Amino acid sequence: MASRLVFPPTALSWLLGGKRARVLVIGATGGYPGLFVRAGHDVTVVDRDPARLSLIRDRQPQVHVITSRAEALPFDPSAFDVVAAMQNFHTFAPGLALAEWARVLKPGGWVALAYIKRDDSIPWVRKLAQIIQTRLPDAMRGDFGDETLAHLAQSPYFPACEQRHFRLWAPCTREELQAQAEVAQGADQLPAGQLQQLVEEVGQLYDDYARVPDPLQLPYSLVGVRGLVDHSELTSALAPPDDGLRIL
Repeated sequence: MASRLVFPPTALSWLLGGKRARVLVIGATGGYPGLFVRAGHDVTVVDRDPARLSLIRDRQPQVHVITSRAEALPFDPSAFDVVAAMQNFHTFAPGLALAEWARVLKPGGWVALAYIKRDDSIPWVRKLAQIIQTRLPDAMRGDFGDETLAHLAQSPYFPACEQRHFRLWAPCTREELQAQAEVAQGADQLPAGQLQQLVEEVGQLYDDYARVPDPLQLPYSLVGVRGLVDHSELTSALAPPDDGLRIL
């Protein structure tokens, strides 16, 4: 259902800036390259999978696509204004990736990282989690990967970081909510009778909270982090440790 989310324009402007920019998108999934193009940016996408890049080329011919690893980019230094990694930073080696991303950023450029995750603070969502976890204890645990965002602030290449949160809503029908329960983690191991009972309870929850004919709004939170690049670490001289080997 996250595919029905409307990306907040304020979040997009904050992540990429208000002016047309050369944006390097790390990863070809999620529909973000097309979103950035429609916002007026010059977009290049790198991904290790040529098939995913081919899909982007077919749908967005104005997007530049390059088959590459995120930790070894085939670009000259200072080639981009922004490097953006959406929903996937946890899949890279942070030390190697951030050093390489800093190299291809222009002075004054930045890395933009973001994760969209379900917001379980809303009462009806908490109740939904309780219903599902009664039978599926491992479901709806919210392991989104956003804890890895801390690596950006710890990187010597991005000493100036800031973080913001944005609220998103996804419309959700009764059938969609029940379908989500049917594919929750562990649901395929439930006996048919218990699964049907779970689906019925989720439907009853929907009936209790929905204001027909309007669908329920499933809440999400977008957490975004920007890190301004500092190139001094890329050119600083190496200093041996004080206890290193000395030849007299």
